[in-house]
Amino acid sequence: MKIIRVILLVLNILAALGLVATTLAGVVAPSKNILPSVLAYGYLPMLGVNILFLLLWLFMGKWQFLVSTVAIVARFSFVGLFFQIGGTSTVPSAEEHPGMVTLMTFNLHNFGGDGFESTPKDSCALAFFELLRKEQPMVLCLQEYSAVGGLNVTDTLKLMGYNHFYGAHGSNDNPSGTVVFSKLPITFVKRVDQQKVLVEIMNDDKPFRLLCVHMDSYSFDLDDRNDIEQMAYLKIDSMSHRTMSKAKETVIRHETEWEEQLRPLISDCSLPLVMAGDMNDIPASFLYSQITRYLEDTYRDEGLGFGTTYNGSFPRFRIDMVFRSKEFTTLSYHRIKSPISDHYPVMVSLEMKAE
Repeated sequence: MKIIRVILLVLNILAALGLVATTLAGVVAPSKNILPSVLAYGYLPMLGVNILFLLLWLFMGKWQFLVSTVAIVARFSFVGLFFQIGGTSTVPSAEEHPGMVTLMTFNLHNFGGDGFESTPKDSCALAFFELLRKEQPMVLCLQEYSAVGGLNVTDTLKLMGYNHFYGAHGSNDNPSGTVVFSKLPITFVKRVDQQKVLVEIMNDDKPFRLLCVHMDSYSFDLDDRNDIEQMAYLKIDSMSHRTMSKAKETVIRHETEWEEQLRPLISDCSLPLVMAGDMNDIPASFLYSQITRYLEDTYRDEGLGFGTTYNGSFPRFRIDMVFRSKEFTTLSYHRIKSPISDHYPVMVSLEMKAE
């Protein structure tokens, strides 16, 4: 029995160290060491393992429960990155908040459906229009937006009141890729690259800027996803060299995108700023930690539940996000389950603070 307890203690210590290791991605740049960025995906499983160890030692009446207790308490703040309570998804009335802006970010997957079954693009586009009629966002931050064979999506959006729009790719009349559509006037635009666009929007004579982004994709195939699933079950050694190389290349590109493109735009912005889009990275990542040095995560403000936004094959995490500068208050946050895409749309309502 004593030998079993020693073995359990050793495993417990490793699990506690593992939990700490999954939280290091925010302070270790991927270009310096890729391992923390990979381990970050294991935070919730490692948290669960440590909770089990804690309960086991308590059941046995042993002091060793302190090992996992210390690790859990030390890194408990990370839970809020993945799970929130007390938030609200109800958009307040415009009468109570006349200066409110409602914004939806949505990776449309080119109207290809959620990937679980074949869905006609026209059907997905029609479902998208119905979603907009129901939710009534004032500003749309779209990624993987494209024309649909039987429908002129852009013209339909214009008829719905989204008369101001600009895309990071395509022509001004027929934008594609990352696109901002707005019922509010757009007074300034800057195409950052083919996946990112910065616009200035006027809301009751008060300008703010919106940075709509689609960070570089991992482009994982089925074999890669199987590798990552094994990693989620703590079988790190099973990950193939190819999958690890893809992960390393992508998170390093994210680091470069942040340093060369996004950070200068955010740090130099003198107006209230919102950044929204598909980050293609998780909340425990290096990218997230850098963004939140400058901006607040609206999910942390008013989110509820796990907030998963990627609905495709594993891994499923909250990768579609909306960030705000300190000049804004988040009034509501709503992750909307929808079969239109392999991503779920996120809608937030924001109000500029009184000066």
